Amino acid sequence: MSNRGCDRRRALLEELCNDWDKLNISAKALIITGMLLFISVIFIAFYSNGDSGMRQSVGVVFRSSLSSIFGFLLSSNIKTQKTKINNSMSRAINEEECEEEIEIYNYKEGNLIQISIALFVCLVSIICILVIYITDNSQNIQSISHLRDLMCISIGFLLGESNIKK
Repeated sequence: MSNRGCDRRRALLEELCNDWDKLNISAKALIITGMLLFISVIFIAFYSNGDSGMRQSVGVVFRSSLSSIFGFLLSSNIKTQKTKINNSMSRAINEEECEEEIEIYNYKEGNLIQISIALFVCLVSIICILVIYITDNSQNIQSISHLRDLMCISIGFLLGESNIKK
């Protein structure tokens, strides 16, 4: 931590940008699509009254698509390169400034994109399930169950990625 121009947050942002740069265009498209589907499933969980027919079919399509994307993103090693890529996003943050902090805080030990997605999905699922529980809005059991599954999968992934530095 000899650099005064870099702190823990800046080092994390730098490594997150570096990991994002290493993703190919398909992985980036899947992440964006997955986030849109996640928002849709949350919307369905809150505003659907458990209708049958076409509305339920659309919900099933959204949930199954989200499960496929989420499963792929968490199960695969989507970092394609091990070397740093210098592009406009990476150059916006001076990489050499934070290299020591990135190593100290172990930001290189995992894929920060996967970890960030799992953490985000887990936290949002927890909040949504809590709000649904508090408001007693249990009409759409399928979407609520899917949020529960996403939360459990995210926790399982984070447990698998976690370790204690010795």
